Amino acid sequence: MGAIGYLTAAEVEPSLFLGAAMTTDSFGLPVEFRYTEPVRATPLQRILYGSALHRYLCREVIATTLLEAMEMHPEVWVVQDETLLEPLEAMRSPVVMLFRTEMAPMSDLGATMSAGDGEMLVQLSLAGAPLRVRFGNSEPAQQRQALQALIVAARSMEVLEPLTRLHQAIQAVREELEAA
Repeated sequence: MGAIGYLTAAEVEPSLFLGAAMTTDSFGLPVEFRYTEPVRATPLQRILYGSALHRYLCREVIATTLLEAMEMHPEVWVVQDETLLEPLEAMRSPVVMLFRTEMAPMSDLGATMSAGDGEMLVQLSLAGAPLRVRFGNSEPAQQRQALQALIVAARSMEVLEPLTRLHQAIQAVREELEAA
């Protein structure tokens, strides 16, 4: 099984942006981890970019820089921000957002059901609720590749859990920088 990639970029306080990317092996263990130095938007940038500043810094500056630095190319990227859902050229793999649901478990691991345009429900645990998958790629082959990678990974790991660790890692980086 190939790696699963996790990517996040966010404004952690007004005008301060951080990002991180991690690939995991089939057990959810980190194989590669990268993070950015803080990117601080200047007052002039806030004026010039206006409402596009968040998207520009998170997507075009932070995410692109992280993805280009990554040596591993996972089978799928998992993000939790709509800004990062649209695939970047540097991703080289499908990208998805995963959402927890309150639904009853589906028949078995890997079971799927359409959930509307560009979304699907998929059972990624033996007993828990299915997850809603929003695809960043509109091509059916890319969507199948993403689903297959997630289903295979779910046999030996909880596919959403590494995102929690990635957010905790960003917080740790932020605290280290503040202490320095």
